[in-house]
Amino acid sequence: MTYISSILGRFLKLIYDVLAGAFPQEPASISFYAIAIIIATIIIKAVVLPVNIHMMKSQKKMAELQPEIQKLQKKYKNDPQTLAVKQQQLYKDANYNALSGCLPMIIQLVILMAFYRVFMYPEKFAFTDKVMFESMNKNFFYLNTLSATDKTMILPLIAAFTTFLTSFLASKSPANAATNNPKAQSMNTSMMVVMPIMIFMMGRNFQSALTLYWTVSNIFSAVQQYITNKVIAHEVAEEIK
Repeated sequence: MTYISSILGRFLKLIYDVLAGAFPQEPASISFYAIAIIIATIIIKAVVLPVNIHMMKSQKKMAELQPEIQKLQKKYKNDPQTLAVKQQQLYKDANYNALSGCLPMIIQLVILMAFYRVFMYPEKFAFTDKVMFESMNKNFFYLNTLSATDKTMILPLIAAFTTFLTSFLASKSPANAATNNPKAQSMNTSMMVVMPIMIFMMGRNFQSALTLYWTVSNIFSAVQQYITNKVIAHEVAEEIK
């Protein structure tokens, strides 16, 4: 994790230096530090886009398998062990990995933890000149500094809402919407409630820089998931024709 934090820290510093060198003056309402966090987040999300595209293909495959899965669920509704075996065989025949959809979330959580270390120890991972870091502007619109918690709770609330939005859009994927598994649906519903609460509580206690990163990351993911849902729905509809 230290290695990843070092890479992210140097990357954040590089973007900050480019901004500071390219523009003679910072905008009054938003610091180069805040802009660097936003740009770094977007670039990182773009870099891991191939993983998300793989996830999109996995979701499409799952949507295509839903009719067969529902047939198996009806046929073996009183025999869960046989149902599990038949489903695994169906996945194997279709070359579908049920765990592949978890990879983007794992990557996102790893980056979140790495950025947490960057913002907690900026002098170690990013801005090694402590005096320079302390003198930097770190404002973000209504926030005087991103190095402190947001006492107004505005940014944590936005982070929580965008977390819910991302989960909600994911639940509306044709792959998930067609799922007839009550346990899976119950788990998705629980995650839509629990995750935003967790993120809100984190946003209350952690530096606003980390909350800003998570918010921008969520917005990127929400747009991507919305497009993914549309693409999958269109392709599945074309195949049905």
